[in-house]
Amino acid sequence: MEYLVYDIIRFFWIQIVSIFFREIAQGNAHSIPKEGPVIFVVAPHNNQFIDPLILLKHSPRRVYFLIAASSLKRSIIGFYGRLLRGIPVERAMDHKIKGLGTITYSPNSENPLQILGLNSKFSSQFNVGDRISISNGKAQHKVTKIVSDTELLIDFPVTSTDALTALASEGGCPYDSVPALDQNKMYKAVYDRLNANECIGIFPEGGSHDQSKMLPLKIGVCLMALGASAANPNLKINIVPAGLNYFHPSKFRSRAVIEFGNPIPIDPELVEKFKQGGAQKREASSALLDTISEALKQVTLNTPDSDTMQLIHTCRRLYNPSRHSISMRDQVELSRRFVRGYMKLKDDPEVSQVIERVMDYKKELEYLGIRDHQVSKLHMNRFDALALLVWRLIWLLLTGSVALSGAILNLPIFIIAKTVASIKAKQALAASTVKLKANDVVATWKVLVALVFIPTLYNLYALLYAFYARDFVFLFFLVPSPNSSFIFCYMQGLILATVISMASLSFGERAMDILKSLKPLIAVIANSDDSTKKIIAEREDLSNTITQLVNELGPQLYPEYFNKVRKSEDQKNDSSLRKRNSNKGDKDTTSDDEKPTASRFSIPSITPKFLSSISSVSSIDFLGTGTSKRRLSRKYKGIAPPADSNQDSSEIKPGYLSRLFNISNMFQVDWFGNSQDSNMTELADYKESLKYSNVFTSTDEENALSSASHSRNSSVDSSSGADISKTLGMSPLTPADK
Repeated sequence: MEYLVYDIIRFFWIQIVSIFFREIAQGNAHSIPKEGPVIFVVAPHNNQFIDPLILLKHSPRRVYFLIAASSLKRSIIGFYGRLLRGIPVERAMDHKIKGLGTITYSPNSENPLQILGLNSKFSSQFNVGDRISISNGKAQHKVTKIVSDTELLIDFPVTSTDALTALASEGGCPYDSVPALDQNKMYKAVYDRLNANECIGIFPEGGSHDQSKMLPLKIGVCLMALGASAANPNLKINIVPAGLNYFHPSKFRSRAVIEFGNPIPIDPELVEKFKQGGAQKREASSALLDTISEALKQVTLNTPDSDTMQLIHTCRRLYNPSRHSISMRDQVELSRRFVRGYMKLKDDPEVSQVIERVMDYKKELEYLGIRDHQVSKLHMNRFDALALLVWRLIWLLLTGSVALSGAILNLPIFIIAKTVASIKAKQALAASTVKLKANDVVATWKVLVALVFIPTLYNLYALLYAFYARDFVFLFFLVPSPNSSFIFCYMQGLILATVISMASLSFGERAMDILKSLKPLIAVIANSDDSTKKIIAEREDLSNTITQLVNELGPQLYPEYFNKVRKSEDQKNDSSLRKRNSNKGDKDTTSDDEKPTASRFSIPSITPKFLSSISSVSSIDFLGTGTSKRRLSRKYKGIAPPADSNQDSSEIKPGYLSRLFNISNMFQVDWFGNSQDSNMTELADYKESLKYSNVFTSTDEENALSSASHSRNSSVDSSSGADISKTLGMSPLTPADK
């Protein structure tokens, strides 16, 4: 019965998270063991209670999370946490007591382990084994001896620069007493789940945060894995790293990616060391923690700060040697590789020069009020831009009018959710020492507020509808209102409110896409042709420079993959040369009439009928309803595309009817605009169209994307014979270090 309840609640929350996010991509989920005990280690913990929902959505197995006992005491979180069989964890910081007086410390004193208090009561506020938190968590140390009310000894000298600065301030600094807690009950619950061959989920960073890098991992997950293995030698535990990557974590209808690494088995040698206790136990735990940390780094993005993260994303967009858009999952993987390259080569003169150019390029984009992906839309004159602007404004009016009704219905929820989330973020920021802006709690509170107010508001709408609708002659289904029951009218109102909201959500997204696409058109109209041509040329030159730099420096980071791809390319070239030589003497017997021509394509059903009629005699994409790759394939169906697939559509010779409209240039542009920030395609497009440079991907990696052909259990790569057990925890897209 408990599994049935779990599955129902899980299904409910999956629907909630699917509504909140526009798209959630996953990678390497096939590597998750189908049976046996599994510990999911998830990082970074950037979205509080939304993070576990992402894992619930994409894990093929039931996952039971460790959750703070203080969170289980909340009404909504606690209710659903218990139904999802969460394991409560008492956190020492939830029981901390504000210390009386202040403390001082001198690292140059005769005893560097001594902390002195001013007007303090150490004897009554501390016990041996408790921890003292210095200046709101800037450092924590275990209390080894209480000498008096104003003196105690700690386990090791204070080394934190922030903590030393606070301790050296005049009058000392504040402190907290953090009691030692008995966690035996929690560990027993974890061992019981693992012995039952179930899966548990844990966020080893501890609390949630909004930094651009992972926080230091806690040792608890290692104690759980090694402790359970030591207690039951027959237990075969696998640790599966899961990396969460958000494009806009707190934004409604944004996108996210979850990437699973390869399972990490527990080394029997570490288990034996763990059993010995003492220093051997600490050594075994530290070794496993290092393995987990490295595995998580392979499936997460980690940069020193948010500015570096934005820089990496810009460079990743500029690097596009294949001239194809790539899937969301592969964008994250490519960003990870750029981070690694940047951190190792940022002091290189060539790299530094390119970084400066990228920063200047970003400033120019800010001045024009556009984004990088919109630069390609600037390639038109003012008349073209004005005509297209008018056309899109018409579509914006149509789609926006449909979305307006739902927006009005849900406006109270938007206002309340945003207000409550802002208040909770300020509270969380004040209580935390690791949050920057507390953006990690915003999405959670938006969802919780909506969860409470949407049913309440919709029921109110249904009641008002039922009350006033009985005064009208006819309602839906041609049922006379005076003869309809109140319940019947109430249900009609409830269904109507839901349908309007869902329809407005779909049309609202289209309207927002159109609205975002207006910026480059306005930029073309408002700025001179020279300025737009300059930014286009600058982007093209910068893109070529970055691509060439990657091809030159990339082999230093990925030498094994560079050699594989170079060998693969040589084989392809040889094969292609032999094929051309074999056909060298063949005559072309195909007549002009039989030669393939650009095929006509049909516009989707959303396209107006008159545009569909025109499209039957034209090879131009009118509304830009597909990705750039799909639009290109429709234009060149049956014939080979041009060598440069990034070629502007104005250079492609259109059908004869479209030549009549060259004056308006309306057939060579994307009507709705590709306004999505990340310019994404489906993962299936990757295998057909995506080809990075010689450095960043290989044929082996492309094949690794196919979960159907990927072996779940084998530790040997069938194509190369290489032992992949050395790459435990890594994504199949991530090359192993040698």
